[in-house]
Amino acid sequence: MSITSPLPVLHGDQDTELRGDGEALTLRRPDEELRIPFAAIARVRAEKRRVAVELTAPAGAAPTEYRVEDVSAAAAVIFADAVNAALPARAAGDEAVDGATLVVTRSLRVAVDETELPDDDATPAAYIRGGFGAAALVALLAALVWPVGEDPSRAIATLLVGMPGVAIATYAAPGIPMVWRRWYLPRHGVTVAGRHVYRHGTTTNAYVATDGVTRYVRGSNGGRSIQVAYDPRNPERAVVRRPEWVRDEVRPLTFFLVVAALFLGGACLLALPAFQG
Repeated sequence: MSITSPLPVLHGDQDTELRGDGEALTLRRPDEELRIPFAAIARVRAEKRRVAVELTAPAGAAPTEYRVEDVSAAAAVIFADAVNAALPARAAGDEAVDGATLVVTRSLRVAVDETELPDDDATPAAYIRGGFGAAALVALLAALVWPVGEDPSRAIATLLVGMPGVAIATYAAPGIPMVWRRWYLPRHGVTVAGRHVYRHGTTTNAYVATDGVTRYVRGSNGGRSIQVAYDPRNPERAVVRRPEWVRDEVRPLTFFLVVAALFLGGACLLALPAFQG
């Protein structure tokens, strides 16, 4: 027996969703999707703002149960009554099957290899290594200024001016790929609606790419509805669209990069006379 009237879609806590299509229920969680055929369901119970889907079980066995919390109480009653009325009739002598064996689970988790990062990203360790490399070059420059120019004070000044430039550049460098993505993805990527979800103890943003997989991206949009732009070739690379991104990200990044350039340029100007004599 199928459901002729539309079933309400139940939205619960932790970004859980329960819906029916006339032959089965679909329970969608952030990391997985379960298809529960009516043949596997013993009954659906509406318990105020909670819905429990109880599966069939052999005699003496504890039935599997799926619960969705924090739903609309009115929608829960309508949902439970409609599903219970549509469940297939079972003869009194028929032995119940284990409904859990009929449930089909599809994982929505994305297996991310930590060693295979997007081509415009680098790990924090990579930036730190780059910073140490730049600091070593400044130190080498200062070390050459001392014997070549026979001016220890110029060498020390080169070191003192160059090192802050290295530190500021290392601090600002991770912002470069992020600013690039803020500009590129909204123009050349795919934009979809996102939603705030509570995951792993913090609030983040969930979005679903064309492959049907739920992914997550950090960021805020000043209380507005969330839109996420992602790269269709690599849906892991995504940003929350923000109208204030130029003010909040480009300007501070530009400031830090200019200051770093001034320090590093000053160190080079201090060192240059030592090699011209």
